[in-house]
Amino acid sequence: MRAFRHSPLAVALAAGLMLVAPHAALAQAGAGAGASSSTPGICSGGGCVPRADCQSGATLCSPFPEHPAYDPNVEFRKGAAALKAGDFKLAQVEFGKVLYLAPTNADVLYALGVADVGLGDLAGGADAFTRALKWNPKQILAARELAITDLKLGQADKASLQLAALKTRAAKCGDACREAADLKDAIAAIETAQARMDHS
Repeated sequence: MRAFRHSPLAVALAAGLMLVAPHAALAQAGAGAGASSSTPGICSGGGCVPRADCQSGATLCSPFPEHPAYDPNVEFRKGAAALKAGDFKLAQVEFGKVLYLAPTNADVLYALGVADVGLGDLAGGADAFTRALKWNPKQILAARELAITDLKLGQADKASLQLAALKTRAAKCGDACREAADLKDAIAAIETAQARMDHS
């Protein structure tokens, strides 16, 4: 099993991620309550959390008849531990549970994208990273991983757009701002990936 190399995920854990309260999240996701359980998704035990859009751009919908008895913060930590151990399938399941309760949490969407890519699902990873940026356009890690994943998918133009946006942010940020190092690292990672693709 491949080692988990996306150590920046620890940033989300260290930040003391606080997710949407379960009941509030259920009310927020109510538009997708009628989703079919046959929708392709992430299944665990007796329930399935479909990945497909339901309506009005909803991230997830679920056929669970009642509020599941789990804590999203606990499930997120389980997912993060699974990622670090290289168990991408388990990570996918755990993050799917969290996203049922907090479908717009950009940190969890980023983590799900990492799990997807780890399983070889590049399209799923790109989708998750894109959703993360939808809810938090400033998330550097998601922008970096989206660009690298787009390169692997043969979508160099999309990757170049992400790189250009990060370079613009870095120029405005300068060397003194809090995000300077993260922006430089992201830009370097994308440019390295571009160079590898050019020579492949």
